[in-house]
Amino acid sequence: MLIDRLGRLSKGGVAGLIAVLAVAGLGLFVWVARTVNTTPAQCATCHPQLTAMWERSSGHPADRVTCYQCHAQHAQLPESPNAPGFVRDQWIPEKYMASDDRIEGRCAGCHADIRTASEERKKVIRINHKVHLTGTDAQGRPLDLGCLDCHRSIAHDKAQIETNRPRMAGCFAGECHRKDRTKDNCRRCHYQQLADPERQVL
Repeated sequence: MLIDRLGRLSKGGVAGLIAVLAVAGLGLFVWVARTVNTTPAQCATCHPQLTAMWERSSGHPADRVTCYQCHAQHAQLPESPNAPGFVRDQWIPEKYMASDDRIEGRCAGCHADIRTASEERKKVIRINHKVHLTGTDAQGRPLDLGCLDCHRSIAHDKAQIETNRPRMAGCFAGECHRKDRTKDNCRRCHYQQLADPERQVL
């Protein structure tokens, strides 16, 4: 019987068995904690509408991006010397937030080269990210723009017609692109004519 075999184990065998059980228990704990902390079903219990928006998002589709990648705390190395925190955040993400600082800080994790991109990969809208993120205004002052200034609705678009893209009203807000707002200047930003201009969201 198993109990008899355990009783005949040497001290080394007992120590080995304890070590195996400890590693297995730690592995099981990490797996359960990660599953609970990263499943969108957990988020949906409090945020069903936002979860539904994310699931049908074309900007951050549910099969490639999940809640914890944007909202969970992520210690960054070498910026942060907190190595244990870095390991913990990789395996068991926690401390979810939707603040601008949290989301803005996570964008570069997946879009590391976006600050130097001078043209759009997808031939729909002509956007020079390098100019918007590192450029200066007419007076030579830094534009000081971040990802959320244009992409606040990228995963949770609350508009009736979801676009997951910057809206024209945002582009023309304040002093941004005021001189470009003419009906004959659409091609400056749009590579192609919209199939249904009546559904265009301003």
